[in-house]
Amino acid sequence: MAKRGHRPQRTCLGCGARDDQERLIRLAVTGRDQLAVEPRRGRGGYLHRDTVCQQAFIGRKGLYRAFRVEISRPARAKLIQSLAGRNGE
Repeated sequence: MAKRGHRPQRTCLGCGARDDQERLIRLAVTGRDQLAVEPRRGRGGYLHRDTVCQQAFIGRKGLYRAFRVEISRPARAKLIQSLAGRNGE
């Protein structure tokens, strides 16, 4: 039987489910109260690409643990709008 390689697992900030890192979008804090899609290292979190998780992320409380900085709802909503624009939705 072939040995399956290690696949990093991450937790979605929207739904809370664990999934393969490659199936999630990485979000990072870029400035005070600003989030961006960032593939680099540093303080950040992961989010599924589907609309349900993205909407849950906007309304979620307690994101301080992931980002170590408070991210306002308007900043989260702005990020989701930019993701929708990228995906052509």
